Amino acid sequence: MGEGEFKERVFKDFHKEEVVELASRLIKIPSVNPPGDTSKIAAFVKNYLEEEGVTVELCEPAEKKVNLIAEIGEKGSDRVLVLNGHLDVVPIGDRSRWSFDPFSGEVRDGYLYGRGASDMKGGLAGIIYAFKKLVKFEDRLKGRLKLVCVADEETGGTHGAAYLVEKGKALGSSVLIAEPTGMDLINIGEKGAIWAKIIVKGIPGHGSLSPFIGDNAIVKSVNLIRELMKITEMKAELPKDLLDVAEYSRNLLEKSVSREASKAIDHPTINFGIIKGGTKVNIIPDRCELEIDVRVPIGLSAAEITSKIREIVEKYGEVEFASAGEPNYTAPSSEIVKVVEKNVKEIIGIDPKPFLEWASSDARHFRKADIPTIHYGPAEMEGIHGYNERVKVEDLINAAKVYLGAAIDYLT
Repeated sequence: MGEGEFKERVFKDFHKEEVVELASRLIKIPSVNPPGDTSKIAAFVKNYLEEEGVTVELCEPAEKKVNLIAEIGEKGSDRVLVLNGHLDVVPIGDRSRWSFDPFSGEVRDGYLYGRGASDMKGGLAGIIYAFKKLVKFEDRLKGRLKLVCVADEETGGTHGAAYLVEKGKALGSSVLIAEPTGMDLINIGEKGAIWAKIIVKGIPGHGSLSPFIGDNAIVKSVNLIRELMKITEMKAELPKDLLDVAEYSRNLLEKSVSREASKAIDHPTINFGIIKGGTKVNIIPDRCELEIDVRVPIGLSAAEITSKIREIVEKYGEVEFASAGEPNYTAPSSEIVKVVEKNVKEIIGIDPKPFLEWASSDARHFRKADIPTIHYGPAEMEGIHGYNERVKVEDLINAAKVYLGAAIDYLT
């Protein structure tokens, strides 16, 4: 049986109703992070796979932060495709602002509804189902297929992907993450992230004599903010193989958000997320704390940005860096990119475009280990991390087919 015949045989056994039902059942199991309890949803997936005779490993590096790993195929092979997705979802926020139960997993009018429908229990169902479909054909695989379902992506991945990669449990030759992109996009790169706390100190005094006495830490912080904003004027020099991808990404961001926002592709961004200062309205504040989130574009390094932050802050106070992740990408010519492109064209009939993400994800942990890694997943962008999250059932089914087709092509 040739590769084409084999692929056709596998797809004859594809049941789209099971994909949708699986995604619905995943949504019905709350796995909100924080607190990030993935024990119940991991147990559900474990049982689902064990019914097919799959050996499943659960890994719990912190209490109730449960990860799942399963593997089939040619033992000992260095050719390993990792299908990755996260089990956790963000909080639902104000329940009254949802027009349906966020954990209903309801299917109607061509959509699947609920928290995680797009980010990313829809994509998660797709990779789990694709993995399951290949269990009875594992003797045909020229390599290994590894399913890695992780905890903790929504809060940084410390007890999820980062831990599993460090321990060698989630390594492969390529990684396909089912994060939401939409059916016509493949995410091949993302910005680095720097989180820091800045402490500005002043001299207290009676508020009735301000600004003629004392040294107001809040006023100093205003001046500091103005200087830190200059970081966004730094422009990255992108690698040559990303110039076309970056241009497409800028146009995409301009169209979906604004022309000004499109600068985020090759410029740092900075968000002043938290500011706390002062003790009483009539006391000149002697301390002000700021927490910042800086995103570093490909072509600049986290070290360059942290150095610039230190240089600016030293005139006002001191800075503590909580984390400093590097920007990262997978070459658009990589095999995993081409395999997914091929299957999207064959299955959906569209030509997907590689793009650069302006946020960050678990992909950075795999790329740090020099593993080519991409995102491709079903998504309705409106509602992700917000209210009334949903995803098209058709996209959910097509994504599962792409995962299955890509796994077959990569491993046969």
